[in-house]
Amino acid sequence: MKKYLDNERGSGVILTIFSFAIVGIMLILVLNIAMVFTKKEQASIAAEHASIAATSVVYEKIDSVVKHHVKKVLIGIDEDGVEIFKYEPLIDKVRDRESAIKASNPWLSNNETYIKAVNDVLSKEIPDDEDLPAKISAAIDSAKYSIPSVIRNTIAENSGEVTDFDWNFLYDENRIEVIAKTKFEAVNHDGIQFGGESDIPQRGKGPVISFIEVSGW
Repeated sequence: MKKYLDNERGSGVILTIFSFAIVGIMLILVLNIAMVFTKKEQASIAAEHASIAATSVVYEKIDSVVKHHVKKVLIGIDEDGVEIFKYEPLIDKVRDRESAIKASNPWLSNNETYIKAVNDVLSKEIPDDEDLPAKISAAIDSAKYSIPSVIRNTIAENSGEVTDFDWNFLYDENRIEVIAKTKFEAVNHDGIQFGGESDIPQRGKGPVISFIEVSGW
């Protein structure tokens, strides 16, 4: 009888230890799954913010063109054969469009209103202004050189991998895409491998830059 009880007691101890081991393994699995989702969310936020920041660079470069470009329009020839021109500052057209947008969409922020006005005006003016497309292309080319550092800084601020990212312009969508990554290192338990170190990539897309479609860039 004593031997039987000792065996029962021993089996109970083994079962208890086994149960704790299973619980421990399950907890590690749950922890790893939670960490994967957390890292994925970090990468997604980093990519999204970086794509918006990259898009902002384009508008910053375009802003100089908007403020300084003046369209020269031939309106006639005088009796001496001298051509008569009128001059149309681009910024005036943008401001007029801003006022119209604000009147019909008062809930938009000033920045949103300005960006929409710029897109609307440039989309209309670029095909009809022989000097404007070259200036727009030069501004966008300038933005291309600044975008990588802006993306890198934005990803760093959002806990992403600053040494391993990619970006490109989606011509079919007229927007900038950023691929950001976060590093995931699996938690292991008592020699049991639940995984190693890996990168988790996520994509983010910035707002549509509609005037790009007619810019020829």
